[in-house]
Amino acid sequence: MALPDDDCNWEEKDNQIWENNSTNHHNQETISPKIAKQINIESEETALSLPQITIRKRLPWLLGNILLYITAASAISPFQNTISHIPVLAVIMPIISNTSGNVAIQAVSVTLRGLGTGEVTPLDTLKVLRKEIFAALVTSIVLGITLGILSLIWSPPEERWISIIASFVMIMNVFIAATLGTLLPMSLKRINLDPGLISGPFLTTILDTISFLTFLTMIAIVQSSPNIISQFSQTF
Repeated sequence: MALPDDDCNWEEKDNQIWENNSTNHHNQETISPKIAKQINIESEETALSLPQITIRKRLPWLLGNILLYITAASAISPFQNTISHIPVLAVIMPIISNTSGNVAIQAVSVTLRGLGTGEVTPLDTLKVLRKEIFAALVTSIVLGITLGILSLIWSPPEERWISIIASFVMIMNVFIAATLGTLLPMSLKRINLDPGLISGPFLTTILDTISFLTFLTMIAIVQSSPNIISQFSQTF
């Protein structure tokens, strides 16, 4: 009669061991995130990350962004005389910059949300890009025409030719903004960099440099060609 009792005891011990192992495993899963947070081994910044993690993740890109803005400013400096002779350029340039920047941020935000929710992956880049390109074609034309009309209203009769260049640069920059707003976060995600920290500042600075350099170069070329200006003046 002792054997059945021993069997029961062994069965109870086995159950206790299994329960202890399950409890320990559960405790490890519960504690491990806290331990990881205490020893600062989080791979990406989260909403509840420690301040030093936030600083370490953001500050290098913010410092790098200052250098990028210096590049954008250097694109304007050779055209100071052009801007001083045509004051309306100081009104048009921020509109092109802000509008294309907003388009880029919209594209980046949609792409980042898709990456975050798992809706898309870097393998879906072409699929997302096709959608953004189609939307950019319509958006850029509407925005370009709008800026052209405003430029006609703001410019004196002898400078209304600026509206054509402003429309062209707006269309070009909006199209580039939508395209890069998709490609940049996808590319950064593919090489395991955080697209949320890098995409926005880097992209807006690139767009500012492209738009200012293109716009002012075309204005300077036309301004140095009286024949072109006279043809534009006759048109308007």
